[in-house]
Amino acid sequence: MSAPFHDFGHAEILDAEAIGQPGARRFRIFVRSPRGAASLWVERDQLETLMAAIEKVLAQTSGVMTLRAEAQANPTPPPGAPDDFPSDPDVEFQVGPMQLGYDEDDEELLLRATPLELIEEDGELYARDSDEPTFSVFFSRSQAQQFCSSVNSLTLLGRPRCPFCGGPMQGRHFCEKQNGFHPPNLN
Repeated sequence: MSAPFHDFGHAEILDAEAIGQPGARRFRIFVRSPRGAASLWVERDQLETLMAAIEKVLAQTSGVMTLRAEAQANPTPPPGAPDDFPSDPDVEFQVGPMQLGYDEDDEELLLRATPLELIEEDGELYARDSDEPTFSVFFSRSQAQQFCSSVNSLTLLGRPRCPFCGGPMQGRHFCEKQNGFHPPNLN
């Protein structure tokens, strides 16, 4: 039995936020449209991959590349969900695969998301991607730029990433790309 499909139409609000402290944060994409509110829970890597894909689409469709700050002194956190965003949204799930599209006629991006399903087999839990996306929303180029700015700020506020392997550098970091060795000044 397939899950119901949630077509949110055109977003009034589409942004991202992190909840919690670095190393123990949860990330979500929050969406509000005339058709309801949604919280799409994602991993940091998914958020960064989505940001990169959006930036690529924006660059390809405008012919202009934008530069992103890789480091920033005292980054400010994005504002997060508005105060009137419901604590119990109409749609809420942990996201598996996402798809990104672009409508050339209306110059809008389309995000489609598929929930991650947990399956128990022989007493073990396994994550399995659903077959079909169950959520979609259109958003404008300006909303896409704001989303990318928020995601970039969120990643700058988190644990620093190893320049070699990309893993978080908190406490002792053992870098596989450096065969377990990391110079002390990078920790």
